[in-house]
Amino acid sequence: MAQVRLACRELFVRLGDEEVLVLDCRDPSDWERYGAHIPGALWMPFEELLRDLMILPDDELIVVCGCSPDGSDAHRVCRLLQRHGLQVVCLEGGLQGWITEGLPVEEHFTAAAASHVC
Repeated sequence: MAQVRLACRELFVRLGDEEVLVLDCRDPSDWERYGAHIPGALWMPFEELLRDLMILPDDELIVVCGCSPDGSDAHRVCRLLQRHGLQVVCLEGGLQGWITEGLPVEEHFTAAAASHVC
């Protein structure tokens, strides 16, 4: 199966589209390290995705990873979802590409941030 990729700016234009779900599949350490995600993205690490695959909607799924420089982590997730008949696209460059393009992010609560609270 060929991997379909979507440029970050193309996703930015489509944010808020009810037929699109951005799936952030970064592992917990990467989630903690960045403390930010694409607005509206659903964080679902790979292990959780394996367990709860059947609850995903029939929307177009945009997969965001960002851990491996060659994008192999996103391709692994995309292949899994495609095998289950879901419409999937890998975000080109992952979260790092999104940030590099200067696109907006939402901050999220991390354990590291909690340790700085008085």
